[in-house]
Amino acid sequence: MTLIFFLFAGTLWATHKNEVSSMNEKRVGKRTIALSHPPSVISYANIGGRQEAEGPLSSYFDELSDDSFFGEKTWEKAESTMQKKVVQRTLDQAKLKPGDLDYICAGDLLNQCIGSSFGLRDFGIPFYGLYGACSTMGESLSLAAMLIDGGYARYAAAVTSSHFCTAERQYRMPVPYGNQRPPTAQWTATAAGCTILADDGPGPYITHVTCGKIVDRGISDVNNMGASMAPVSVKLTPSKYNAVCGLVSTHHSLQQGGAKGATVMGTHNTNHLK
Repeated sequence: MTLIFFLFAGTLWATHKNEVSSMNEKRVGKRTIALSHPPSVISYANIGGRQEAEGPLSSYFDELSDDSFFGEKTWEKAESTMQKKVVQRTLDQAKLKPGDLDYICAGDLLNQCIGSSFGLRDFGIPFYGLYGACSTMGESLSLAAMLIDGGYARYAAAVTSSHFCTAERQYRMPVPYGNQRPPTAQWTATAAGCTILADDGPGPYITHVTCGKIVDRGISDVNNMGASMAPVSVKLTPSKYNAVCGLVSTHHSLQQGGAKGATVMGTHNTNHLK
């Protein structure tokens, strides 16, 4: 009996030691993970509103709408419709069905992530609701990539949306109130994006994931998000800044059929919640 116990304990210790060794092989510093089986981007799509159509990035959108309600009766329903449309477009481009996706990681700026949960409920896909504010797309891509790298999924989708009017009602003043906007006020994008990752594909690939830290300098003005987010940028070292720029170059490479690796980074600022 004693011999069996020691054999069992020895097996547990060996298993634990192997798991720790495997984890240490993936860790690069305190916040970065090197994925041993980098997932590939196989499909992506986005949708934007009227302001986005007038902006400098308009040519990068797959669909643009002059109707801020997107055919719905409320702005919250409009945001859900954006998510539904963009996921379906991404699935169609990848020639996949909703049942082919193992997980969908999605988020928005609304309470209880209702933009995501109501928009994606009819797909019947296992769902992780996320809230990372401006880092939600980075967060969803990171978690989807780790799910695939860990062998828990073959296909996973990362989805994020926001809507100017829903965000104003959530955090500042409802748009119909007609309050005067100060010079420092920003415009939340009316847009949604989706990317499908797979365990195999032509690339580009997500090779590393870096988890951001909360940087709080006490900026509490909800109409000055630029000042609230600026300290995060100061914290970026040149190498991390280059990694962020690498995401931009990867996007351009993707537009031209290239296959590069990328690091996904996310930073979360909570000053606007004070």
